[in-house]
Amino acid sequence: MTCASCAADLAADARFCSRCGTAVVVRPKGAEERKVVSVVFCDLAGSTEMSGALDPELLRTVLLRYYELMSGVIAANGGVVEKFIGDAVMAVFGLTETREDDARRALVAALGMTEAAAGFDAELRRDHGVRLRVRIGVHTGEVVALPDPGERQAFVSGEVVNIAARLEQAAGPGEVLVSAAARSAAGAVTVADPRRVSLKGVAEPVEVFRLVDVPPADPERTRRFDVPFIGREADLAALDAAWRRVVDEGAARLLTLVGEPGIGKTRLVAEWLRRDTGSVVIGRCRPVGDGGTLTALAECVAPLVYEVERVASVEPALALLRRGLLRDGTPAPSLDATAAAVARLLAAVAGTRPVLLVIDDCQWAQPSLVAVLDRLLAGLGALPVLLVCVARPDLLDAFPDWETTWPSAETAVVGRLSAPDSARLAAHFADVSTHDTATTEWIVAQAGGNPLYLEQLVAAVEHDDATAGGLPLSLQALVAARIDRLGDAERSTLRLGAVVDPDGDGFAAADLAALADGGDHDRALRELVRRKLVEPVADGRYRIANGITSQVAYRGLTKRRRGELHERYAEHLAARAASDALIGTHLAQAHRYQSAVGLPADTLRSRAFGHLDRAGAEALRRVDLPWALTLLEQAADLTTAGDPGRPECLQRLGEVHLTLGRHEQAREAFTTAAAEADRPVTAAHARLHLAMLRQDMAELDRVAAEEFDVFHAHGDDLGLSRVRCVLARSHQRRGEQGRALNVLEPALRHALAAAADREVANALGAIGLSLWHGPLPAARATEQCRALLAAHRDRGAVQATLGFALTMLHAIQARTAETAAALADAQEAMAAMSYAESRFFRPLLGALVAAHGDDWDQARWQLREALSAASAVRADSLVRQTRLELARVHLADDDTRAAAELVRGLAVDDCADLANLLGVAARVEPDPGRATELARRAVATARRTDSPADHGRALLDLAHTHARLGRPVPALSAARAAERRFAAKGHAVGSARARRMISELGGRPR
Repeated sequence: MTCASCAADLAADARFCSRCGTAVVVRPKGAEERKVVSVVFCDLAGSTEMSGALDPELLRTVLLRYYELMSGVIAANGGVVEKFIGDAVMAVFGLTETREDDARRALVAALGMTEAAAGFDAELRRDHGVRLRVRIGVHTGEVVALPDPGERQAFVSGEVVNIAARLEQAAGPGEVLVSAAARSAAGAVTVADPRRVSLKGVAEPVEVFRLVDVPPADPERTRRFDVPFIGREADLAALDAAWRRVVDEGAARLLTLVGEPGIGKTRLVAEWLRRDTGSVVIGRCRPVGDGGTLTALAECVAPLVYEVERVASVEPALALLRRGLLRDGTPAPSLDATAAAVARLLAAVAGTRPVLLVIDDCQWAQPSLVAVLDRLLAGLGALPVLLVCVARPDLLDAFPDWETTWPSAETAVVGRLSAPDSARLAAHFADVSTHDTATTEWIVAQAGGNPLYLEQLVAAVEHDDATAGGLPLSLQALVAARIDRLGDAERSTLRLGAVVDPDGDGFAAADLAALADGGDHDRALRELVRRKLVEPVADGRYRIANGITSQVAYRGLTKRRRGELHERYAEHLAARAASDALIGTHLAQAHRYQSAVGLPADTLRSRAFGHLDRAGAEALRRVDLPWALTLLEQAADLTTAGDPGRPECLQRLGEVHLTLGRHEQAREAFTTAAAEADRPVTAAHARLHLAMLRQDMAELDRVAAEEFDVFHAHGDDLGLSRVRCVLARSHQRRGEQGRALNVLEPALRHALAAAADREVANALGAIGLSLWHGPLPAARATEQCRALLAAHRDRGAVQATLGFALTMLHAIQARTAETAAALADAQEAMAAMSYAESRFFRPLLGALVAAHGDDWDQARWQLREALSAASAVRADSLVRQTRLELARVHLADDDTRAAAELVRGLAVDDCADLANLLGVAARVEPDPGRATELARRAVATARRTDSPADHGRALLDLAHTHARLGRPVPALSAARAAERRFAAKGHAVGSARARRMISELGGRPR
């Protein structure tokens, strides 16, 4: 065999190359099908000396801090601390949840533990004159796991635990030793000092390495398609059949193509698209936070614009799409409006020819994209449009209802290539016939039917002129070896491409010229294309063949050089008026690397912050929360106390955390913003949000009243909208819905003046609540709701917030069809939102509608789901509200015992909720005197409100209480009074229930 590095001949039993010193990597033997985990053992070096130098109490404090630091790093990387053994820590990755990168997580954690320990060591040396250094061993392999992880004894067992412990003992202070198995499983990691060591209790010497670095992961990219397409006949037939059904039936359909990473999904679709399938547009999803949530759809829509831009009926839709989707891939002005505009555009194109839309990497799809696709499929039902979604199986985990949501949907699974097909494909990737049969067989076996692995293995063998036995097992290592063998010009060009295009979207030679003076990049790119490291795309652009190659090429640059290139490219982007997000990202990278090598970088930091903060503020305004979170976190990480703009950034970041239900992170951001703010308005916003988080309504009212003066003095419309909404909620809690509306009307005007879509939605939702519960008759309230929704539905979450009230107004009037339509619209809008509360309000709305239709089983099931969601986000008021509604469902089923259990010990502060609670309590109270008193208190409490429906409910509770206690005359009187109050509201459901009771009591309904 030959050396993978210098092609020197090697002896059969060689461990290292005699010419260059490279380690000979030995393939591990096959393993049984058990659970594969990575075990991390960490111990203190020199703990005896430290114990002798410290007082026992101080030693205990030091050890507890050490345990806390190590446990925190382990948990942050997804590991489980299995046990503490003296001053040793054992952690397991891949035990409770298997991830494709468990081994990599273990190595990242190991380095993080050494870094955390080094920081603590510096403190101890400074304060106490002692050292705290760790040594770590990591091994990956099979274990036998107990079925009950709660049992802390013998949590895992197997040789992997012993090897990890022995590697830790062999490591030096501050060193991480990893086995060959751990290194291979983790992929692209940086190691040094390869050696084979004999470990106690292990029969054969183990090959180990000192861990130096773990480069960041990067998704795989499209591969070369210039070789014959082999196999996949059944997959092609499935695609053909789906297309024929669309063309023949003239109806929109969804086909989901699912397969593991690198299995050939994209190649399969590309091969199929070579046929005449009509108009084809393709988009690709990105991971969370990497661009707008609808970027993939934007990529599909953009190529079709020129076909319809002169069609008058489509012009309004195009104008709307250019405001959001086509601008930055965001759902602006709203999901509904975006979906409708895209549907209009597709309808125009599909009127002349069938349309095929392909969205790749759908495993990264966000709920907003899924919601828009749902609307499109519904809206395009009678048009010849086929939507093909290509994804990893993760998609079906993230959206369990994906395969059942759409009647016109089907799923096709792309499996691995067979061994014979893999061998045929390998023969076309390169001329492997010059290598021996064993090499070809090894390549096919290592690829495991995955074309991506097959391609990279063959290319490495061909271009590096090395035998398979001398190649690294890790795919990343194979790519690194290929890069190292490139000429200087090609290697430089490849690394520049990795800087300017880390996501594989494509770059031009001119982009590289902006980073490097001189050099024939066109020639270098042609050579890289020949070597299949780079592939051409449209319009003279290129992209690196896959993310692994891009990552390894990038890591080959020094930090100083990375910083220089990112800064230079940011200047290039700024001159082209690129997006703030893109410019800021490159400036942030420049700051990161230049500061890491001690270069002055404050100016870079300030500029990066400005761009990222502006981009994050815009994403927040558009209510694109995942993107806003990514940008604002990056911006905040660039700041320190006292930096201009930092409090405002933290305030916005807190708003994103709060809306996503991340209360602890929100509290931390708001607290810091309030403490550091030098602008009264910023501090006022932070204090107001902190009061919201405390969930103390009296305190919130007090703070809102105080901050009102601040916002008014500074003319801050956003703040004025917020405090008016808080004050309106106070009126609503007291049952003063009419007064609440008087406060909410200016709140809405302020929100519109601030162009704050989220506050507009909140104000409209509160208006809808008061229209629903207030004295205005239901028919007129419905008209107002509809008018408001029509005027503002293009803004953010209005369809969800105002749609809730509109649905209930239809429901109380027993308008079955209108209720069903409004419910569907509102719940779809909620499902597409990132708001934490949307997971509560969606089932709650369904439950309330079901209850108004006497579907008690459905109401009970959805209320339990809502209760679980409210408890998860620790929304106490929502929990109380849900318990009350669930208690009433049990009363409808005559299950007074379950109802009593739900309201036992329940305390509420809203007037209407108190009347509701007293009414339920009266109906389940066994003592006649006490029950009567509670029912009368419920009526008296309800009368303090201006809600006819609340009056009617309390009176009906009084009627039920009298009837249960054998008092038909007062029961009949109360039921008639209830019917009058329900009728005053136009509450048909309540009126019908009151009339039914009147009949049961022997009276005659009016």
